This record gives sequence, C-alpha cells and structure tokens, in this order.
Amino acid sequence: MDNNHFPEAGQLIQSGKPVHFEGPLSTVPLLQKCFTPSDGFVEDSGALYDNMSIKQYLSFFAGLSGSKQQLDSAVEQMHLADILKKKISKCSDGEKVRLRIAREISKGAEDFFLVNPIAFADEESKKIILGWMETFYEKNGRLATLSVSHRDTCICPGGHYEILEEGIRCIDQPEVTDENPDLPVISKISVSYNEKTFLFNPEEIDYVEANDGKVYVYVRQEQYLGSYKMSELEEKLTKFGFFRCHRSYIVNMQKVTELVKWTRNSYSLRLIGYGKTDVPLSKGKIQELRGMYEF
Repeated sequence: MDNNHFPEAGQLIQSGKPVHFEGPLSTVPLLQKCFTPSDGFVEDSGALYDNMSIKQYLSFFAGLSGSKQQLDSAVEQMHLADILKKKISKCSDGEKVRLRIAREISKGAEDFFLVNPIAFADEESKKIILGWMETFYEKNGRLATLSVSHRDTCICPGGHYEILEEGIRCIDQPEVTDENPDLPVISKISVSYNEKTFLFNPEEIDYVEANDGKVYVYVRQEQYLGSYKMSELEEKLTKFGFFRCHRSYIVNMQKVTELVKWTRNSYSLRLIGYGKTDVPLSKGKIQELRGMYEF
C-alpha cells in the first residue's frame, strides 16, 4: 500500500466498527497517519521498564498525561487487578500487550491502533483483548489493528481487509466464481511441494487455507500448495465431511476437537494434532454449524 491508498484506509477506519488489516509491518507508518498523536498506539515490541510493577508503570503514564482518573478504568478493562504487583519482566507476552493497551487507556485515549494484538499463545489475554475489541461496536471510538498473520486478522471481531501492493482488499467478500456443474467427481486432491506433485485422499486433509492469492492444503501439520480455487475445493470436499467455516478456510470436521468462543462475534475451531492453532469460524457460519451438529 502506498500514499495513493491512504484515503481508502482512512475511510475504513472511520466506518464506525473495528477494522482489522492484514499486511506487512512496513505499512504501520501509513496507517498511523489515520490517527492523531493523542490517540492510543499499541506497538508490538519495545522496552516496558521491566523493573517496574504493572501498577507503577500505569501510574507513571497516567501521571504524565494528567489522566489518573482513567487508571482504574484501564485496570478493569484489561483485567489487571490481580497482577498489579507483578514485575513487568515476569509478565507473559499476552500480559504485556494488555499492559500496553491499559497504558493508552490510562492516558485518556479513545481511538486506538494496535500492531499484532493477539500474536501470542496466552489464551486468557487473547480472550480479554478480543472482548475489549468487541466493545467498540457500541463505543464512539475508532479501533484499527494490523497483523502480519492472516489467521489472527480473521479472528478479531470486525471488518477484515488485506493490504496489497495494488490496494486494499476486503477479506470478508464472497469469492467470485464461475458456475460449472460439469466438474468431474474426484477422489484425490493434487498439491505441490518443492516442485513435486502429491495426491491425497480427502480424508487425509486437515484443512485448507486461502491467503495472499494462493490456496494451501494442510496434511499432518505439513503445508502444501493447492491446485484448485477455494470454491472448487469446497464443492469437491463437502461430500467428504468438509465445512467452509470462513471465506478463507475449509476444515475437515472429522479432525475438529474443539469450538472456541472468544466473544459473541469471534469463534475458532481447533483440530487434532495442531495444538492451540486456531482456524477462524465466521459468525455467520455458527448457526449453520449448530444445525448440522445439533450443539
């Protein structure tokens, strides 16, 4: 994205709902232009005065900005009351992100721009941050995030967009396809890896991901480049128990072990053998899934 697409990003951020961008960190300066110096900027790295406790750190910044009345609200919104005495050096990566957000709240910010806000393994912190993001549906404030991870972008509640060299693309828009009822019925899916072609039975496939204009097929935790469009794979795989859980994902429901509800607008699925790797589940797909599996 260059300066020519800056107005488009600004319009999206002004839309009145949380906006989440997937893109390289090099776009941070351009997106920051959509905000003022008094708005909250939450970086994804940098020093945090490790020798301070959480309370000391927040009190310091609240004092600098003259907004000490915001301190209690910041602690409450980020659920930090039980760890106020904890040294920052002892905090998990997720707790540090919550601390950075609380710092900006305590400074009196109402509009926020976050970089890689859930790029960590701490589930409690992830749920707290996603829940806080969802409050912006009712707030007047603006919220925008930038994640380098396609998966993280899709899990955040709000609108989802991909930053490309030629501009900004909405991730949530339905895929444009050509109807072709004469596609042959197949029992193998062809994929490639290191210039070699492999054929997998559908039941061997764990899930499929569309990202950056390419389709990736995952088999036993290994990533392969797919040979079909997502719409074609959805048509071919549905009869084998696969479910289009998101515009960018098709999942083998036989491999799903857990449905994770982060907030009322943010869900994900977890699969056998993938630990805590989350496959996004669109809010609009949850009712369809409930009807299929009666939960």
